[in-house]
Amino acid sequence: MRALVVGADRVDAIRAELERAAHLGVSRTEHWSGRHVGDKRRPIPVDTRLVVVLCDRINHDLLYSVRRQAASRGLPVVYCRHSLVDMRDKLARMVPTAADCAASGCPVELQRKGRAN
Repeated sequence: MRALVVGADRVDAIRAELERAAHLGVSRTEHWSGRHVGDKRRPIPVDTRLVVVLCDRINHDLLYSVRRQAASRGLPVVYCRHSLVDMRDKLARMVPTAADCAASGCPVELQRKGRAN
């Protein structure tokens, strides 16, 4: 499965953490820094199953665009600061649902447990 990280210039540690988290099943990570003018018009790739938004490193137009696209496709979005600790905390609260695992194998969809983002 592919994850999309939106915001910040350097996300090597975040990319490694996403690919290391076994319960997510992320094998590839794409990154949009948000510094390019056309980033807010880019479509989220078709095989993306998780979106991570680094809120303190993104402009409002890109945030609204990514949020709207993810909502229309039913993709889970994790809003966090540019911090591994914050991202780990929010990803730890995401688990696959039992129905999704029974239907097509884990992990397919992620469901939040606990508090809101």
